[in-house]
Amino acid sequence: MILMYYNILFVLSIILMLVMAARYQIRIDVDFAVFFLLVPIDILGYIKIATASNIETALLANNLVYLGGCFLQLFAFLSVCNLCQIKLGPILRSVLFGVSIIMYSCTLTMGHTGLFYKNATLGHENGISVIIKEYGPVHKWFYVMIVIYLIATLVALVYAYFKKPEASVRNMYLMALMMFLCVVAFFSGRMLHWAVELSPACYVLTEVVFLVISRRIRLYNITGDIAENVLERGADGLVCFDMGRKLLVSNKTAQEMIPELKSAQADHCLNETIDPFRQISGCLFRFIEDENNSEDTIVNGDEYYQINIRYIKDGNKKRGYYAVLRNVTTERKYIESINNYNEQMRNAADAAIAADNAKTMFLAQMSHEIRTPINAVLGMNEMIMQETDDDTIFDYASAIQTSGRTLLFLINSILDFSKIEDGKMEIYETEYDLVTMINNLVNSTASGAEAKGLKFDVDIDENLPVRMIGDDMRITQVIVNLLSNAVKYTDKGTVSLRMSVNSSFNPKSDDSVWVHVEVKDTGIGIRKEDQDRMFDSFERLDVTRNRNVEGTGLGMTIVYKLLDLMGSHIYLESIYGKGSKFWFDISQKVADPTPMGSYRERRTMAEMRAKKHISLYAPDARILVVDDNTLNLKVTRAYLKLCGIVPDEALSGKEAIELMKQNTYEVVFLDHMMPEMDGVETLKAIREQELAPPNTVMVVLTANAVEGSREMYMNEGFDDYISKPVELTDMVSKLEGYLKMARKDNAEDDTE
Repeated sequence: MILMYYNILFVLSIILMLVMAARYQIRIDVDFAVFFLLVPIDILGYIKIATASNIETALLANNLVYLGGCFLQLFAFLSVCNLCQIKLGPILRSVLFGVSIIMYSCTLTMGHTGLFYKNATLGHENGISVIIKEYGPVHKWFYVMIVIYLIATLVALVYAYFKKPEASVRNMYLMALMMFLCVVAFFSGRMLHWAVELSPACYVLTEVVFLVISRRIRLYNITGDIAENVLERGADGLVCFDMGRKLLVSNKTAQEMIPELKSAQADHCLNETIDPFRQISGCLFRFIEDENNSEDTIVNGDEYYQINIRYIKDGNKKRGYYAVLRNVTTERKYIESINNYNEQMRNAADAAIAADNAKTMFLAQMSHEIRTPINAVLGMNEMIMQETDDDTIFDYASAIQTSGRTLLFLINSILDFSKIEDGKMEIYETEYDLVTMINNLVNSTASGAEAKGLKFDVDIDENLPVRMIGDDMRITQVIVNLLSNAVKYTDKGTVSLRMSVNSSFNPKSDDSVWVHVEVKDTGIGIRKEDQDRMFDSFERLDVTRNRNVEGTGLGMTIVYKLLDLMGSHIYLESIYGKGSKFWFDISQKVADPTPMGSYRERRTMAEMRAKKHISLYAPDARILVVDDNTLNLKVTRAYLKLCGIVPDEALSGKEAIELMKQNTYEVVFLDHMMPEMDGVETLKAIREQELAPPNTVMVVLTANAVEGSREMYMNEGFDDYISKPVELTDMVSKLEGYLKMARKDNAEDDTE
């Protein structure tokens, strides 16, 4: 029965050793491996003693027993130190091994000297052999050594419990149980039976405890692999948890990031009363609920840490969680600074938009407020010039007309410059008649040149197409600026305009042509050092010499920028005191490739046609004029009077609606900015109440000349847009077209 007891223990120890060997991949410390190796050797010694036939064989077997006795407690102590993360220096380990080796050497003298056993005989009972010995003086030191190992192991456990929070508390409890079994094995001796040693059973139980610990060691080793991989990827902190969210381990970097980790107890859940721990636990919960929530951010003081959570896996089995912490404070603060900058930019943009809107409103208001009185001045002055027979009064009126148009030109320059600077100036391409455009240029320049006694030459290439597609208004504006400057800065001699096909340029396509435009004068010229500043905003050159010349210094800036918008560029040649030449080349689409032929002949024919149709006479025309300004009403009334028309008048939108309820009109001129109900609101009310037949032409007659006004009014439902101040010839020309449109529609309605 006793021999069976030892045999069973031996088989169990071999099985446990094989299990431990099968788990060799857990990379346990060699101290544990040696412990598992010594236990079956120790039990084998007991078996050999029990079956010995003589004292010599029994003493040899006893050497195996003491091999375990001298080293098992040593390796148990070393294993406890390793698991408690207590580092022993190589010198101390060498001393401990030296003591055990010396003690074991003493046991080898049994039967030869009386150091360990004074006397030893072999006894037998029930077929079991037992060594009956009398201990020698060295044997008591063997007990002292064992007691010292046991006390040292206990001290290591107590020290780790209070001073090593990173050590696993669960493992410490299990190791305390293991130490208790060792104490029992040492002091129990043969308490149950004189031939039965209890220590082999306690050693086997110790192996079982260790195998339980080894499962936890597997988890720790996996976290070690994770730590190495994390370091290879250059990440910072690492914190590991088991599946119960109990802390396993944290590295030094993580503890530097979150100092509270230094005192956090392993194998315990984090104390969520501590803010960083509460944040980490929250991240863990979110990850457990949804594995896609693996990335998050926690804040500790002024520092930001990105936390990335993953499963700790042993093969395909989930064993825990690990969190990689990376300090992203610099990136976060950079992003915050970018966000703050973007916010500032948004606020600045909003402020700029608000300022731009305020400026646009101001320009619209200024345009309206200035153009309204100018309209009255120029309109009434036009009537004086039409009706007076007194040459002196006519000269006075001519001076008023010239000054008024100069003032209007200055206002337009400021508005155009503002539109260009705001990027609101747009190029609108339409089909236009080149002869008409040139006639307008000649008409606007000839009187000024004639007044100064200058010769005005016009040289137009006969090969230019008669009709082209482009923004003729902006091209006209550019050339008028150049011609007006030439006239202003030339006191005697010649101002010339030349337009031709530039054959040196390849056309953009078969349907386009490059037009060369050149303005030349014999004026004062521009000094070479001033030519680079020629196109700067508000820049006036040679101010002392030109102090009596009117201007804002914006004309050439507008020319430069308008040409840039149309894909062209202005060039300059000038000799100071002799004159200047400006030119540019611009591509235009061809609408009608018919060559213009002789410009002089075409101009003569146009003048003859103009004389035959110089005025419109339509006394039966039904016209309504709506304006809150009585002077503007008076001007429009006077213009229409020349055509034999007596219009109905209204000072407000409400009056206009009442009149339209009672009468049917062919043309309605409607001012925009009126009190109570403005022109747009009035138009909508007229449309809603169906007060205007489909053939009635609704025209907005307004002093609002800000960029985009025409499009705005056309979108609101007006049929046309006329900007104040209105030229008499423009009014008559447009009115003739309106009446033809209205009466054509009436004729079609009658036919139906």
